Formats: sequence, structure tokens, C-alpha cells
Amino acid sequence: MREHIDEQKYEVKEKLREIENLQLDLITFEVLRNAFVAACYEASTTIERIAYHPVVGMGRDRSNALLTADGRLVAHGHTDAAAHYASFEASIEELLKDIPKKKMRPGDAYLFSDPYRTGSHVNDTRLIRPIFVDDEIVAFACTVIHWADMGGPMPGTFNPEATSCYAEGIRIPPIRLFKKDKLDENWFKFIALNIRGSIERRGDLTAQFEAARLIERRVQDLVARYGKQTVELAFEEQFNYSERLMLAEIKALPDGVWEFEDYGDQDVMRPGKPPIRVHCKMTKKGTQLTFDWTQSDPQPCGSWGAARATLIGGNYLGFMICFPRLFPLNNGIIRNLEIISKPGTCVHVVEPAPTTGYCSGAFDKVEAVTIACLAGPLASVQPWRVYPAAVSLTNLCMGGFNPRTGKSFVQYTYAVGGENARTFKDGKSLIFMRFCNARTIPQELEERWFPVIYTRYEARPDSCGHGQRRGGFALVRELKVLTDVTMTIHGDREKYPPFGIGGGMNGGGCALVINKGTEKELDAGMYATGVHLKQGDQIYYTSSGGGGFGNPLDRDPLLVLEDVKDEWLTMEAARNFYGVVIKEIDAEACDYLIDEEETRKAREELRIKGFPEGRGAHQIHPEGKNIKPGWIPTEEEVQPHITVSRPPGW
Repeated sequence: MREHIDEQKYEVKEKLREIENLQLDLITFEVLRNAFVAACYEASTTIERIAYHPVVGMGRDRSNALLTADGRLVAHGHTDAAAHYASFEASIEELLKDIPKKKMRPGDAYLFSDPYRTGSHVNDTRLIRPIFVDDEIVAFACTVIHWADMGGPMPGTFNPEATSCYAEGIRIPPIRLFKKDKLDENWFKFIALNIRGSIERRGDLTAQFEAARLIERRVQDLVARYGKQTVELAFEEQFNYSERLMLAEIKALPDGVWEFEDYGDQDVMRPGKPPIRVHCKMTKKGTQLTFDWTQSDPQPCGSWGAARATLIGGNYLGFMICFPRLFPLNNGIIRNLEIISKPGTCVHVVEPAPTTGYCSGAFDKVEAVTIACLAGPLASVQPWRVYPAAVSLTNLCMGGFNPRTGKSFVQYTYAVGGENARTFKDGKSLIFMRFCNARTIPQELEERWFPVIYTRYEARPDSCGHGQRRGGFALVRELKVLTDVTMTIHGDREKYPPFGIGGGMNGGGCALVINKGTEKELDAGMYATGVHLKQGDQIYYTSSGGGGFGNPLDRDPLLVLEDVKDEWLTMEAARNFYGVVIKEIDAEACDYLIDEEETRKAREELRIKGFPEGRGAHQIHPEGKNIKPGWIPTEEEVQPHITVSRPPGW
């Protein structure tokens, strides 16, 4: 390990010596800086056009990155999955441990999927391509796609009840899957025998391969036009530029120490099913930010925890959400964040701990806690960057035989819904913004691909985190299965929903119920594993609502009235949470009026009574209530700050 690090440092020093006498003018720098991102973005749209499974093409569960020859992140695409960010550098670093660069050849591409080494989970496969110019590696392209199935006992590979990685599909060490741009059929046959839907996966793999080749062509074109040394200098200046921006942002914040914690619903395989605590102590001194996660709970028995690279990814995402002007993430930012963890904890699990929970488990909590810790220094100087928690990812997988196509299938879809409130504006509903890329897969597309039919697809009333600024509303879907299937749900945030801040309430929790409202009703929860459904069974599937900000009794009654008219809120919720009493004049004509006198009385009563504190749905979070901005900014005041360097999808 030490020899490998020393060799990398030597290579970096040699490159710097070669380019130290070069000067890069600002125009060339801007052209190249944006060209790097554009290459990755173009590669991502290529995957969307070619990939087979809807979760990749329409859902955008994919990413692309350009890295230096020694594995430092240069750029990724505008609409790439933020959950993949930390895997890029780790993937190249681990690849080079197994396969030195001297053994690589033009036309090679390496497949790699090992959560302990690359982060995320086995479904996120990486295809890594060394980029050659004149027989020398000048960069790496890394493409990541969520393969809908990687084997294991459950269709879709998600397995909440797994107690080791051996029940979660196949891990793939770095293998040369393409040689001279030709697929190694023997290797692929081995993989195909161990996964479901191998024909689909071959289509997805083809998309990855073409994306990596596209990044290679774009880099080679830039080298041909500007010269290798200029392109390499642009890599370094990209890092230096981002570093200067980042250090200036951090320097403007007050020094101090802040702590926060969040919880996973349960360690489903541990006796008593206790909750899982994720804790961070953040220290800011000068331009140094340190995140210490060592006090988090021990490694869980069930599939909820995260490998270190996944922890780092959640930390990166939380940081970038608070500092969007630094987008895109690159090594200039990465090298200035100190992230401390302890092996054997829920945020740094060690082999053979299960890891498929990933974004619904530890990753989601790490991101939320990072944002809460950063709220400490940001509250006094930039309160528009202070956020509650947002909707949690939940993973619904079904597999079986599709009578319409005569083939087996694996359906994977994720919940979207309530985004967090902001200090100056309500949270967005029915979408999933914080991963930057994810799109809701239209129900019509899923009905075409899979043996299901949707009977409901709409907002869940009253599901937001209530507040002066309310969180977004959850999306509820009801669907009927048209054949017998095996279903697994791998989620969270049912018992401990997204938290509110500053007196705002926690959002409503996730839920999954089979045959809701019938004699066969089954509350499956967020960890149901391998449930056998019969043709005609109904699934009620809803996400969580976003956390709220500020006391709900301080919300403008007219805004509450509008939410009632739009059927986001019921009149009961308006009365119970906002103290706004509304009279129904003509529901069909959407004619409602606020009863001013009754509203005054109701608000006085609620202020005296107060709202219950706790970590459950629609309660005041005991720690979140202490996160308060120095002042509440207006939307007009914030506008100049949130329109700066905000790329599409962010």
C-alpha cells in the first residue's frame, strides 16, 4: 500500500514538473473545464438512449466521470447520480492495486463491482476504460450503471434480511471484460449464469461501453487540438480553481463544533430490531472542515450499513447540496474534506457485512446529518442554505414470469416524493431532486414493460412536514400485479421520517401495504423480503414527505387555504397543524373561506398546547428544533444566490 501511494506521488510530481513552465490563459481554461463536463454529460445521454432497462434510461440511474491518469476526479455529468460520486476515485485506486497501468492496453475496459472497495452496492457496476494517447495513459473514463439484477436469492438483488454479502448477488473484482474493444464472451457468460435478465444486462453493458468510448474520443480530440501538456495542466488548474472557491466559502463561515444524529428505522435482523444511530461531529477551524462519524452505532446485522466509500459519498453529497456553486465535484474539493470513520460501525462496515440497503439506509442518513451539521455555521451567514431532511429512497423490486412477453422479468422502481422545505420557500412535491439526476419513471412505461397496471398515481394528502415553510408531499402509487410475482421492498423512514428544523415538523413516513382495505390486508413495511403475490393482488406504495421549517402556526393562512383548495391538505390537517379553520362553501366549485375568528381561537389554543416532540411523523424533532437561521430570508433576497452556477438537474 505504501509503495503504491509513493509511486502515485512520484507520478504527480513528474507531471507537475513537465507543465510548471506552461501558462494556461483563462479562455482556454474555461473551454477545457467545460469540455470535460460536457464529455461526461454527453456520455450520460448516450446511456439513456442505448440502455435497456427503464430504471437506467428513463430513471437515469447512471453516471460518468473523467479522471486523471493517477485516478483523481476531474469531472462528471450535470445529471449524474450524486450517490455515485465517491465511487469514481475509489474505483480507479482499487483497480490499479490489482492491475498496474503497464499491463493495460488501448481498447481495454474493466468491469468492477465490489461495495467494500468501490462503495455503493453490487448493482452499481463500473466499466473503467484507460484513455491512451501515443501509447501513454492520459486519463480514465469511468461509467456506472445500476444493473437491475446482480443475482442472489431475491429478484433485483435487494435483500433486507441478508446477514452477509453472500446473500446479495455476485461481487466482481476488476476484470478485463473488453480487449481491443471486443467483449470477452467467457467472462460475460460467467456473469450471465449468475444473474437474472442477462440479455437486458448485455444491453445495459453496451451502453456503458459506448459511453466510455465517447469520453475517450472527446479527450483524445482535446489532446489533438490543445496538446497533452495543456490538457493535463487544465486538469490541475480545474482542481486549483475549485479548491480556491471552496476555501473561500469555508473561510467565510464561523469556527466551531456542531453535532447531529439521525436514525434508521431498525436493524431488522438483530433481536429486538433496534433503531440504528448515525452520528457526526463536525469541526470547522479556519479553512479546515472535519467530519467525525466514529460515534455512530455498531455495524448492523441486516442490510442497512455502508462501506467507507459510501459514507464518503453521502458526506460529499450533503456538502455539495449546501455549496452548489462548487458543482461539479472534483479532486480540488475532495482533497480538502477530512472524513473520519471507524471500521465496524454502521457507516464503515467491513466484509462480509451486507450492503444492498445503500441509499435507503446509511447513505441517506449520512447526507441528512451532513446537511444538519453544516446548518450550524451556515445559519448565521447564509440561512438560505439551511435545510431539513428530504424524501428517502425506497427500492421496490418484483420478479416473475411475464405472460405477455413469455419471458422472465425484474422490475425495479424507487419512491420519489417530498423534498425538504427551505427557509424561504416550500419544498417540492412528487419529485426527487437531491440526487440531481433521478427522474420518475412514468407508469405508462412500467405498464408496457412489466405485468402491472397502475390504479392510483398521485400526491398523498397531509404527508408533508408541516411548518411556516412546509415540506413537499409524498407520492402514493397503487398498482395491481397481473401475474404471480416475488416482491421485496428495501426502504426506511417509516418510523423515523425526514426531520424538520427550526420548529418545523417531521414529514410523513413511508409505507407499503398489500391489498389495502380488504380482508387480505398486509402491512408489509419497509423491509418485506421475498413476499409472494398472486395475480390480482394490489400494492399500496408511498414515499415519505419532506421535513418542514418553522412553526406551522406562523404560516400565512392564505397559503394553507390554497393547499386545501389544491387538495394537498385536508381541512382537518389545516385545523390540527396550522390552526386555520376553513369553511366549505361549494367543494365542486372549489369555494372555501377562512373563518377568521375561529382561526384566531384555534391558533391561540395550539400555541398554548404546543405540538408533541419526537422523531416520528408530524412531530417536532428534538434536535432539529434547535437549528434556527440568523434571519428568515425572503425569496427575493435569496434569488441572486441560488441562480449562480446551478446546472440542469441540480
